[in-house]
Amino acid sequence: MTQVGTITFPEYSGVRCLMMPYIQGDPDSVPDHYDAYRPIIKSTYLAEGEIGFLTIDESPVTKGSAHRGAHAAHGRAVHTEAGLLPESGQFMWGGGSWGGRANVILDRDLQVLLANNLADSCALWDAVHLDTSLDGDIGDQAHLYPYKDATLMQPGEVHRIGILTPHESMPVETDFDRQFLRIIGSGVRGREPYFTVNPLLSA
Repeated sequence: MTQVGTITFPEYSGVRCLMMPYIQGDPDSVPDHYDAYRPIIKSTYLAEGEIGFLTIDESPVTKGSAHRGAHAAHGRAVHTEAGLLPESGQFMWGGGSWGGRANVILDRDLQVLLANNLADSCALWDAVHLDTSLDGDIGDQAHLYPYKDATLMQPGEVHRIGILTPHESMPVETDFDRQFLRIIGSGVRGREPYFTVNPLLSA
């Protein structure tokens, strides 16, 4: 886990995409709907020219709630980006499917960039949590990750983490229009139905 730069978010507009494939560092590889993010796409990437997966989530958060909190099975929303398929030892996205198979398999060394526009709304720990759950929720082991050891992300900071880096969406202190950016590198095989289709790419 390390901070690798800073960005300036555009004016809030409610734009959203989830795991949309694109070419890292190439702003022309995303549809015009995401035009405001093109300067960030041009400057912020893991491996320029390689396929990546872009998530932009501009959405309101309510005082006292966490951005991911509604999906957490335990009191704290500590999680990893990947889930673990126990029988195969493969890392996956989406919590698995019927028959114990996953729609999306992730490489173990896959890297992720995270940024948002709200101070102290995401905590990161400089650790690797191998014993993750099927969906990446490790709130039941939150005692391993005290806040005194966390890095609290600040607006515009870009942090690079691994898919097994523990992080937590924090309850916010006021109603806020939150902007969240995530870039996942190559090493993603498969897709979930809710992933945003990029009409400019066949991937």
